[in-house]
Amino acid sequence: METNQHSFFCKAKEGTHVLSTGNLYRIIAEGKRTENNFSLMEVTLESGQGAPLHIHTKEYEAFFILEGEVTFNLENVDFFAKKEDFVSCAPNEIRGFKNNSNTRARMLLFYSSAGVEEMTLRNGMIIKEGVKPSIKNEYKTQCPILSKEYGIKEL
Repeated sequence: METNQHSFFCKAKEGTHVLSTGNLYRIIAEGKRTENNFSLMEVTLESGQGAPLHIHTKEYEAFFILEGEVTFNLENVDFFAKKEDFVSCAPNEIRGFKNNSNTRARMLLFYSSAGVEEMTLRNGMIIKEGVKPSIKNEYKTQCPILSKEYGIKEL
């Protein structure tokens, strides 16, 4: 629910649900609603899913684990994150993550400044909330053309 140009609410399960790079995203806060200051997404990772090593050149990226376990590689250092752990990555740092467990993981993705959510929308497919898409256990990168446009370097 929008209250004015700068304030809004997003209830549980609301937002735009997108299947992109084998991961299921829920866009909670888009840059167009935050004057591009930040964006917030929830991602659900099945076993074996994640993002290979890459660099964001434009924005800070932060992760908050809601459920499950995720292995991060930050500047070639592994960090095993579990429920309620937090990870922050500055621009131009190498990062990647993967659900190496046998159970699903969910985490919040925070970006400052916004923009990555637009790339996720452009690269993915919008689905209805509650629909269980067929997700393969893939470890895929974004479209190389979109990655370059949004300042993300795949390694």
